[in-house]
Amino acid sequence: MRNILLFVACCSSLLVTLAQAGSDATDKSIVGTQQTQAVPLDLLKIESGYVFESDLNHGGSFGKQDEIQNEFEYGHRIQLTGNYYLHLGLAYDRYDFGSTGAPVPNHLQDAALVLGIDFMHGRDVGAFLEIRPGFYFQNNVGSSSFDIPITVGRIFVLQEDKLYVFAGAHAAFLHGAFPVLPLLGVIWIPRDKLRLMALVPDPKLIYSPTKKLDLWIGGELVGGSFRTDHNDNIQPHKLSGTQVDFADYRAGVGLTYDLTDQMSLDLGAGCSIEREFHFARAGETYRTDPSPYIRLQLTAAF
Repeated sequence: MRNILLFVACCSSLLVTLAQAGSDATDKSIVGTQQTQAVPLDLLKIESGYVFESDLNHGGSFGKQDEIQNEFEYGHRIQLTGNYYLHLGLAYDRYDFGSTGAPVPNHLQDAALVLGIDFMHGRDVGAFLEIRPGFYFQNNVGSSSFDIPITVGRIFVLQEDKLYVFAGAHAAFLHGAFPVLPLLGVIWIPRDKLRLMALVPDPKLIYSPTKKLDLWIGGELVGGSFRTDHNDNIQPHKLSGTQVDFADYRAGVGLTYDLTDQMSLDLGAGCSIEREFHFARAGETYRTDPSPYIRLQLTAAF
């Protein structure tokens, strides 16, 4: 019942958010003067990353572990009325981990639909509601691995073309310690070639020497909440079929290059500060030491 109430509350918040966004909308862009640009209807993201080996610890080392990350998402927008668009898509994420003596998953994955409503200002999203009904699992798909993560957010204009604030919330029934998380962020554009995008999950300070090239320094958070497989041989046995929050906290540098007006390539590298397997409901946590990482992301919006 508590989870159902959280779901209803988040959906209600979205209706208020979108209604307010429409009531005070202007013809100006959210993050710049781009009001003449068409709304992109097709969205594609492909990302791959590799985190090098480091010790996995829980009261002592269980051996070295690396990580392979692969993500795919495609979405399509359909205009409903005015600036409101229905957002439909598919997403698949997978994390593979090196074998150790620890009772942690060897991989985690999710396959979900993407359903949402976007309030658009040109190419920019002014407010949105997104739900991702799907399965978040280790190997076996079942009813216990089904979840409906919900994210709602809106950007508020404090100073046109200069300063913006993002506010929102994220909820998921499989989240362990915090089923509902507040989201806050700032977009600051002190000059034409410099901007601060302090937004979860990848805050960045960006310098643009040319129109096609961005150089950035920042962080990245990848992961999610999943249901592990039942395993009678796992020790401690309380980790059999339980919930796990996986998080990879990263800091690095990189560049984004526009291959075309609709497609860009992002290359990043740095340090995975910590990878964490947090079995919140079972009271166990396994963490890695820092290690280098590299990642490559292709995005398209047309």
